[in-house]
Amino acid sequence: MSAAPRSERFRQILESARKRDGASGVDTMIVSSHLSQLRLFMLRQGLEFYPSQDTFGFRKSFIAQLVEENEIDARLEGVIDDFLLDGKGLFYFRPVRDSYRIMWFSKENYRAYYDAAGGLEEVELIYSFQVREGLAAMPGTMGEQGSMRYVKLKVRKDTIVESISSEKPSFDQGVVQAIYSPATTRTLRNSLGFIPAIEAFNNMRSTGMDATGEFDWLAEHIVVHDEIVKNIRANITFYGNPTLVSSRPKHDLVETGGDTELRPTISSQAGFSAMGRPSTRVSQPLGSGGVGGMRVPRIIANIEANDRVAYITPDAVSGDQNLYAKQYREEIRSALGGVDEIGISTGATAYEIKSLYGRVATTAARKCRGLLTYGLCKLLGLIIYHEEQIFRDSFAAAIGMEKPEPPLREQFQDGQQFVQAVQMFEQAFGGYMQALDQKIREAVQNEQLPPGVVGLIPDGDRRIEWRWKGPVFEDSTEDILNSSIVVRNLQELGVNSIEALRYLFPDKTDEERSAMLSGYPFRMAQATQQSIGTFLSLIQNMRQIPHPQAPDLPMLADPRLDLTPYVYRALEFLKRELTYAGQYNDSTASGDPAGLDPIERARAERGLPAIVGPQRPSFVPDGTGGVLGGTGATGGQPMAGGVQQPGREPERDADIPLAGSLMGADPTGGPYPGGLSNSASAVPGGFQFGAADLAIPTNAGLVPGGDTGDELRQQRDRARERRVSAKRQQRKF
Repeated sequence: MSAAPRSERFRQILESARKRDGASGVDTMIVSSHLSQLRLFMLRQGLEFYPSQDTFGFRKSFIAQLVEENEIDARLEGVIDDFLLDGKGLFYFRPVRDSYRIMWFSKENYRAYYDAAGGLEEVELIYSFQVREGLAAMPGTMGEQGSMRYVKLKVRKDTIVESISSEKPSFDQGVVQAIYSPATTRTLRNSLGFIPAIEAFNNMRSTGMDATGEFDWLAEHIVVHDEIVKNIRANITFYGNPTLVSSRPKHDLVETGGDTELRPTISSQAGFSAMGRPSTRVSQPLGSGGVGGMRVPRIIANIEANDRVAYITPDAVSGDQNLYAKQYREEIRSALGGVDEIGISTGATAYEIKSLYGRVATTAARKCRGLLTYGLCKLLGLIIYHEEQIFRDSFAAAIGMEKPEPPLREQFQDGQQFVQAVQMFEQAFGGYMQALDQKIREAVQNEQLPPGVVGLIPDGDRRIEWRWKGPVFEDSTEDILNSSIVVRNLQELGVNSIEALRYLFPDKTDEERSAMLSGYPFRMAQATQQSIGTFLSLIQNMRQIPHPQAPDLPMLADPRLDLTPYVYRALEFLKRELTYAGQYNDSTASGDPAGLDPIERARAERGLPAIVGPQRPSFVPDGTGGVLGGTGATGGQPMAGGVQQPGREPERDADIPLAGSLMGADPTGGPYPGGLSNSASAVPGGFQFGAADLAIPTNAGLVPGGDTGDELRQQRDRARERRVSAKRQQRKF
């Protein structure tokens, strides 16, 4: 098998496991078994997402409601399959009125572009949905329930460009494809001020923002195992039925009376059948193993003493072939970091088998770190950050604080005046934020929030953590008892209770363990009080016993025998055991997303292109009140002589189709797919030049060169000349 068919076969194996298509003709179960095993150990009894810090108790309920609304628990199985097969994926969210919609995009459905600092600069997303009423759908776009539509989103920090078309777009779409693939396009304002996306990587390389799939480096071995299993299955199918061996003539055993009519021969009545000829016996054969039942007497009753009639069952799969296939499968699963459940050859006892599954648990924990810790949890942290910004804005509006108005470049003719205005705005904005934070702290401490405030209260560290709701292997009562004994022994050594309880409750946080220690530890208190009493009685005895080196002084007078610090330490230990409390962490560790500053947000709200700042070299006045350069996208609304464009609609209030949904009406708003909103896609006069197959978007760009339109017009002119010449010849005759 050449390299190209092997690569195609490997892609077929992966897609069969991704779509869970059992009818795709795939024989090897390595990919499906490994995915199933990792799904089991990555999800276990379910996942729970919780905030690392939640002083007021609002974050945990907010995250739980968010997970329930987006059905994340039910979707994580498909997310894990895409994450492992592709090697990476993208989590994306967008605000939808008062909630958030969290989506997952596989490797083929997104492109993420980074800047020099390693931050997300732009994200392109492509997904599909269906429309019930597809009256004028193009050929090949009709699904089982309606017409297919495709959405392409270009997400930047200031704008979101949405395009809906009936033909699947491409990330590297050229001019020709844009002409022949009309789409309804609109530009929305990104009200978040940052790109709400996090890219998750699996098997990330040592350098660079890229990763490899779980099975890519073992593609050759997986295809070879698929061929081995296919051959074994073919041998069993071919050699599985018994073969009749006889010394009598062939026509006495398998002679037929015609092409369609079967004569009841000895072998046929006994239940035997040829490759292309069924048996004439009404009942099914008794099986291929052994010569039991009534078959042998029927054959023996019709043969003579010198005849020999018997049947044999060939060895369809040799022992070496079976052992090699089994060992090959185990080696591949071991290389993937898993365990072959069917052929565990190194596990003799239950403890050894459980130890082998520890390798699977470690592999799954690493995968969860890439998918959840650095992926979904970071995305949930961005949502918490946005909710805190909403709280700040609504709180300022509720108490009547006015935010300083940011200056716009278009309002100044002189660039130096604009720079001075920006400096004054930065000072005023800094004072505004300090005053707002002070007002928020006072309101929170007094537990008096003004009416109309929404969002989440700023509460320091915004990190979101995850944990399993239950293990794969349940702990027995003996295991729990042994863990409690370890905790007691550690406490007797002086280890504090929070640290000791890690062995009994490893999945809980320190704050949760502190909350669990709200009761009275009577045994610890009793032991500590006894130790304090021992120290005090020892001090009393040392006061009465004279010092050996100075008989006129008691032993307590020796400074080297001072027991007071030990009494203090015992009292401090008792106090700590009775007053455990959580620890507050500020938000400096979590980090804020790289978003727009107030000036850029003001420009985006007014429909102007975002500009990084006046100190950027690309910021050059053009002499007309406008600006040349900048990093933001104009979003199809350019500036003209400094005239301010109308503001864009925020994405929160815009209706963007959901991926994979079935809509009752066409969101493009026209009888034709895409609505032909682009003037470049409309052909003058409604006449289309050239053959119809050249106009199909999938064939766009196949004509060599950049003069496709000129070539089509030349073909049209030559065809017209041939028709005119043919008419002239007819007139002559």
